[in-house]
Amino acid sequence: MHLLSAQPHSKLASLFLFGALLAGCVVRAEVPAFVKESIYSPNAATVSTVVPALAADVVILDGGLEQGLRLGMKCRINRGTQSIGELIIIESRSDRSAGLILELVDDSTIQAGDIARVKTLQNS
Repeated sequence: MHLLSAQPHSKLASLFLFGALLAGCVVRAEVPAFVKESIYSPNAATVSTVVPALAADVVILDGGLEQGLRLGMKCRINRGTQSIGELIIIESRSDRSAGLILELVDDSTIQAGDIARVKTLQNS
């Protein structure tokens, strides 16, 4: 009788061991890159190009609605840590947008690679 009662325990032990091995495999699985990304829009885009025009230059951005850029928003243009100007969004699509330059710091030009970030209010 002792041998018969040992079989259910060995089956239970085998299932427990199998579950532990399976759990170990799941822990070692690679985490997809999107898991580490924020669910919030960055409210920023990289300057793709500046198109000269007669009335005003148009700045094309590599980001649009998906990055939180909407029609009429004002953006600050930064190169590194230095603010070089401002623009207003005049067109925004899912992954592209365009803006008009509102102001520039003396002797500055907006170039590809600069970052346009939506201006926000700060309460003190």
